[in-house]
Amino acid sequence: MKRVHENLVKKSPIALSLTWFGLILCSALLLGSTIASAEETEPEMPFALDDDGRLVRFDRDVAPILRTRCLECHNEEDARGDFRVDDRDTLLGYVEPDDAESSTLFADYLTIDDEDMLMPPRTHGGPLSASELSIIRVWINEGAGWPEDVQLVSAGAEDKLAVAVAPPTTLLGRVWAAQGFLHPATVHFPVALLLLGAAFVVLGWKWPAVGTQIPLACLLIGAVTAIASTAMGFSFAVERGYGSWDRFDAAIMEKEVFWHRWSGVVVSVLAAVFAIIALVSLRTKNARMTTVWKAGLLVCAAIVGLVGHQGGEMSYGEDFYPKMFRTLLGTPETNADAVTVSAASVVQKSERNLE
Repeated sequence: MKRVHENLVKKSPIALSLTWFGLILCSALLLGSTIASAEETEPEMPFALDDDGRLVRFDRDVAPILRTRCLECHNEEDARGDFRVDDRDTLLGYVEPDDAESSTLFADYLTIDDEDMLMPPRTHGGPLSASELSIIRVWINEGAGWPEDVQLVSAGAEDKLAVAVAPPTTLLGRVWAAQGFLHPATVHFPVALLLLGAAFVVLGWKWPAVGTQIPLACLLIGAVTAIASTAMGFSFAVERGYGSWDRFDAAIMEKEVFWHRWSGVVVSVLAAVFAIIALVSLRTKNARMTTVWKAGLLVCAAIVGLVGHQGGEMSYGEDFYPKMFRTLLGTPETNADAVTVSAASVVQKSERNLE
């Protein structure tokens, strides 16, 4: 044991960094697989029915689909094919209540194989996604209720941000689109690594032996994974309906996804810069540069913490993290804690169970 200890002590800083790099990488992969396996099993959750016992509500579930996917071409001013989705009587004339498969709207337009009849057409982002079709199917099978006091109005600036994008046709485009689906799996790595590295920088003030090699390894891996996760996020945002990434108009700058996206870019750039400084300081043994990259790691950890917090609220709701503290402190729950599941998630879950 003494000889092994002496060999470790004699290792160069680069060798020690690679050793810590391997250990942390293995730990991160193990953590990622644990998170993935935990997310595969969904707990049974109650869902809210309306006063008539229906799962799908027109105003909450169906109207947003019609507004963002159909209304642009089938409205009062531009009723293509002499068909309007904002006119209650017109739309319901294409529906057979309680029987989606016999409804002209569902069978002859939304799910038909004929490209000339498919709505919305592929040139306008069609067809509808599986979850959107599931919502409309359930809505029709539950009677196709459209309250007379509910009107389908033209989408405002907020709704128009959710632009349907036609599927990519080139190989490069398909690769770019496909890698975006890895964003939810990879986004945990830079968050965990940069925060872990910053924690060891702080611990290094008390115990210098742990204040350099571990933070350095965390910074190097964190920078690489931050860049990869950010690139995947840009692609995934388009898939999730947030539109193109290169818009800077006032409307999209008010959207939370805009700031989430570009704060991720800031983290990636800063992490890469400080990682380069760290490697140079390791080679030149420059104490001032070492101080710079450690301070930079603390800054990156603070920003990535905010980015991760924002991403969590975008995925699970603004009350998600406050509820964590209420749970920890044992404070009474509010009405916001009532668990409701959207029709899309319930239908998707039932479809997965049937597969």
